[in-house]
Amino acid sequence: MGQRHGAAGRPSSLRGVVRRAHLGMALMAMALAGSLLLLAGLVALRVNLESNLQLMARSVAYTVEAAVVFKDAEDAGQTLAHMLAHEGVARAVVRDAQGAVFAQWQGAAPGLRARTGQALARLALLAPAMAPIRYEGVPVGSVELRGDGQALLNFVLTGLAALLACTAVSGAVGLLLARRMLRDMVTPLQALAHVARAVRRERATGLRVPPARLDELRELGDDFNALLGELEDREALLRQKNAELQQRALHDSLTGLPNRASFEQQLQAAIAQARATGQPMALLFIDCDRFKQVNDTHGHAAGDALLIEVARRLQAQVHVDGRAGDVVARLGGDEFAVVMAPPAAQAEAAALAERVAAAMRAPLVLEGGSVLQPAVSAGVAVFPQQGGDMESLLRSADAAMYEVKARRGRRMTDTDTDTEETQR
Repeated sequence: MGQRHGAAGRPSSLRGVVRRAHLGMALMAMALAGSLLLLAGLVALRVNLESNLQLMARSVAYTVEAAVVFKDAEDAGQTLAHMLAHEGVARAVVRDAQGAVFAQWQGAAPGLRARTGQALARLALLAPAMAPIRYEGVPVGSVELRGDGQALLNFVLTGLAALLACTAVSGAVGLLLARRMLRDMVTPLQALAHVARAVRRERATGLRVPPARLDELRELGDDFNALLGELEDREALLRQKNAELQQRALHDSLTGLPNRASFEQQLQAAIAQARATGQPMALLFIDCDRFKQVNDTHGHAAGDALLIEVARRLQAQVHVDGRAGDVVARLGGDEFAVVMAPPAAQAEAAALAERVAAAMRAPLVLEGGSVLQPAVSAGVAVFPQQGGDMESLLRSADAAMYEVKARRGRRMTDTDTDTEETQR
């Protein structure tokens, strides 16, 4: 090969030898560079897929936490099917704390393409993603995801097609411009290798390959840049989906308040803080009065508007005293709760309950002109006097709320009776 390189400067009688030598070198260089690039891209893609698979495993573990805690295997299975369809996952298994299968999900029935992708994933040593399921810091199970290898298969097929096309074109052009082509190939290949190494080692998917002079290498670089762009977009999408899942998992979709799962976390944290500091904390359990009557009379849209307004007024009253640690939550239906972080004594909780009741006296005018009169009953329970744990505190607050509702009902009955006697 060295002699053929030296023969390039000899008279034209050696043209055939030089042509064959450079053609062979061009083909060999292109095949070698393309193969290395494909291998580097495959390695980088494998690393990224493992990272994405691990991220999805953590997201799934976070989402099915409640189902595992409450032993709702059907809900866990539905969650797996909803989250993992079209996400490059072949099989997902949720195990409980003892390692037994709690729920599992299998992708579509494997055909030739699916089997090929899975075989390629095994060949590329694409490891399954494992993520623990924790509830309040205690492991309650685990999630295992196995990739279907379709991204690897698509990358390999695309890379092989691009490699074959570039090799054929470079061979034809190499007969005329072999030396210039060799010179023009060095810089773009170095750029490709640099970006591939950066992606593989540092996961720098924001890097891009600069355009090359040769069409073949420019197309290959464009394909590689497009692949990097897809990987970058996929990571951004996964981050966005994870944030959306976390938002939906911890907040009520109608009012935007923390939901029951978030409320229980906040209540447990407040109880733990009160127990550690020796200070009291309080819980308000709030129920909307005559809410069913509003739904029956004005429709569910009016009921939703009433719940949104009640939530807004609750938040406004909770933050009057500047207690940033207090949390308003919607427990479901027409039930709300307020966690008053320590220190919060009986007097402070009772004052808040009175402010909440007073804030509801203003009428609510709907878009259609109908007027609603919000009203709530609020029960108060203080830790540790009315309950030493979350369950007992909830029971005490619920009982107090029903007592308030009953007293209000008796007053309304007595008022109606006095009115009838006056009329007589």
